[in-house]
Amino acid sequence: MRVAYITAGAASMYCGSCIHDNALAAALSRRDADVALIPTYTPLRTDEENVALDRVFYGGVNIFLQQQWSFFRRTHRLFDRVL
Repeated sequence: MRVAYITAGAASMYCGSCIHDNALAAALSRRDADVALIPTYTPLRTDEENVALDRVFYGGVNIFLQQQWSFFRRTHRLFDRVL
């Protein structure tokens, strides 16, 4: 079974939701499921082995800047990836 588990990041803090999501993805993986734990906005931070993807989708800083200032809504994709 293939599972894409989307979770919000913790912004470099320990978060109960992140720890729960990470533990659930690890347990599914141990039961032979192909699990992709996909962090959004900020990276996950857990006290156990992190099974999340290395890439963060929808960077939190970039989304904030795009909502606040229209200039950032029209920036080049390469610039968006940096943020």
